[in-house]
Amino acid sequence: MGDYAGYDISGVPAGTHLGLPSGTLTFIVSIDEPLCQVDAVTGRREHFDVLLAGLHLRSTLIAHPGAMTGIQINFNPSAPRAFFGIPAAEFAHHSVDVARISRPLAAELQERVNLETEWSARFAAIDDVLMRTVDDANRPRAEVAAAWHRIADSHGGLPVSLIADDVGWSRRYLGSQFRSEYGIGPKDAARIVRFDRARRLIPAGRGSLAEIAVSCGYADQAHLNRDFRDFVGLSPRRWLAADDVARSRTVGTDSAGVASARG
Repeated sequence: MGDYAGYDISGVPAGTHLGLPSGTLTFIVSIDEPLCQVDAVTGRREHFDVLLAGLHLRSTLIAHPGAMTGIQINFNPSAPRAFFGIPAAEFAHHSVDVARISRPLAAELQERVNLETEWSARFAAIDDVLMRTVDDANRPRAEVAAAWHRIADSHGGLPVSLIADDVGWSRRYLGSQFRSEYGIGPKDAARIVRFDRARRLIPAGRGSLAEIAVSCGYADQAHLNRDFRDFVGLSPRRWLAADDVARSRTVGTDSAGVASARG
C-alpha cells in the first residue's frame, strides 16, 4: 500500500509550509479543515479534502492558520495505475483533487476518516476503502517498474546507463518509456530520491550537513546545497529555519506513524 503518516500540528505561527519534492506520490486525506495549496506565482488558492500530488521537481506552497491535521500516504509511483488505471505521468508536477477522478472514493475516504477519532481506526478506514479499489493486474511495463525499483532501492545511487543495461533497453528508450509512465526521466528520479532521503535526515539531526550529504550519496555538501537550491529555492539551513511545520513534523512520531506537535 504505502507508508502512512498522521500529523496533528497546532500552535505554530500561521504561514506557509513547503511541500518538497519526493520519491513518492503524496496522497493526503485532510481532517477537519481542507488542505490549502497556493500558487506561488498567481497567489491562487485551491482547497483539497483528498489530494494526490504527482512527482514534481519544485516545491509546492501550503498555507495554514497555525494548525494542520491529516493523514499522508506516500505511494509508489505505480499506484495510480492500480487505483485509477492512470499512469503517474498524468499527475506529474501538480496536485489533483481526487474527487475529480473518483468522487465516490474521495467522499468515502473523507467521511470515514473524519468520523473516527483514533489514529488506528483512521488508518484502518483508509485501508478498507483503498483495498476495495486496487486492481493489482493494472501495472506499468515490467521494465519500467524494475527501473524505478532499482533507482529507489539504491537511493538514487546507480548510473542510468547501468539500469538501462539491467532491464535490457537502451538508455534513450528507457528514458522515453520512464517519462511516459512517471512524468519525469530516470536521472531526475534518481536526484529526487537522493534529495528526499537527505531532507528527511536533516530535521531529525542525523549528523552534520556534510555527513548527511556523504551518507546520501552526494560528492560533498556543496552538491547537496545545489539540489536544495534547485528543488526548494533555499539552502538546507534556511529551509528548516523558515518552515515551522517542517520542524514540528519531526517531533513526537510514534510507532504508528503519528506526529503530534504543539507550539
